[in-house]
Amino acid sequence: MTTPRFEVVLAVADAIAILVRPMPGGRAERDQIAQMALREATQRDDLSIYRRPSERPALRPPYHELGVSLSHRTDVLLAGYSPKSAVGVDIEVEDINGFEPVAFAADHFSPKEAAAVATLDSAAALEVCYRLWVAKEAALKISGRGIFDGLDEPDLSAQLNLLRTDGATIHLGAGSRLPPIALAVTRFSNAADQSVYCALARDMR
Repeated sequence: MTTPRFEVVLAVADAIAILVRPMPGGRAERDQIAQMALREATQRDDLSIYRRPSERPALRPPYHELGVSLSHRTDVLLAGYSPKSAVGVDIEVEDINGFEPVAFAADHFSPKEAAAVATLDSAAALEVCYRLWVAKEAALKISGRGIFDGLDEPDLSAQLNLLRTDGATIHLGAGSRLPPIALAVTRFSNAADQSVYCALARDMR
């Protein structure tokens, strides 16, 4: 098996997101390689990942229990970390076959976001839809509920220019389901020349 490579792809305040590729199979193996990647990036040998009864990944003391988040797709893993606050990450691989960004946005995003996506050409609509998707999933993971209650919050319609800027930090006030957060999104291409979108969100309380 090819030795996984680690790369810090996003940073928000004291939080970082590390890309691991190729990703090992099996959750235990993914947790182990994520722990290794985070230890290497932070130079903290006492950083230890475990699973809560809910199956949510967590950190053992002295770190913030919810200061870790994991997301994986195909052969890539994204690991998020903050020593002092809850974090969320999400990663998605673009699918151009049969995916309709305007319809998806209308079904899942806020009315203002859906309207904004509908005004874009097909390539831009696809990009913005995926950027919104990962940003929202990462933010909602902070609450511990993920997308269970839908993707309408947070509403990022006023931040679309920043959202399309790789690595730019977006600050959002508290919402009905979320605390004040900061988040960032980036995009890269994988070996199959597919766009891969990554997001990191941090609780700013």
